Amino acid sequence: MNSFGKILLLLLINILVSVSATLAVLYYWENIHNAEKPYTLITSEEIEKTEQKASSPEIDYAIVSTSTSPLTTLTVEITDSIEQSDISSTEESIDEIAPVRGSLVFIPQAIGIGDVNLEAVRIESNTDDAVSLAGWTLEDSEGNIFSFPNIQMIRKGFFLEVYSRSGHDTPYELYWGRSVAVWQSGETIELKDAKGQLQSTYRIP
Repeated sequence: MNSFGKILLLLLINILVSVSATLAVLYYWENIHNAEKPYTLITSEEIEKTEQKASSPEIDYAIVSTSTSPLTTLTVEITDSIEQSDISSTEESIDEIAPVRGSLVFIPQAIGIGDVNLEAVRIESNTDDAVSLAGWTLEDSEGNIFSFPNIQMIRKGFFLEVYSRSGHDTPYELYWGRSVAVWQSGETIELKDAKGQLQSTYRIP
């Protein structure tokens, strides 16, 4: 009975080792497969062009006929169509920050606020195209600035976390190298591109 118990224990250990090895191989293969997926790189210049195009006002053209003799003069009236929501947005409280329209990368959450060992800001891609974060920054109102290295968000749903503490950078985790916590409850984190243009904001609860 003693020997049977030992054999059963060895079998269970072998099964656990086999399952762990299989999961590790599958995870590694998935990361390699995603990394090799072809993509189109979007730079800060292309983001700026997209925002300018999206912000162009819609123009209605109305042709008014003015009766004159012997010719008819055509007068063109141009009216800027301004959405009522755009007007009302100026009446929002200064404590509220409007989301950046058409953001390719955004801040969904921040975790571990106040604890330098846990504190991190998550950055997530919102486009199927690749976006280079080289020269982008995370900032707050107190002058704390984290500059992103040459790293890319390769697909929609891809995310990485920026930790306040020291550590070794990976494609999924970046480390600021701070000795104390940076973020505070109630303040706003700003994500800016390489040209200093605001791309996303997140108010810490």
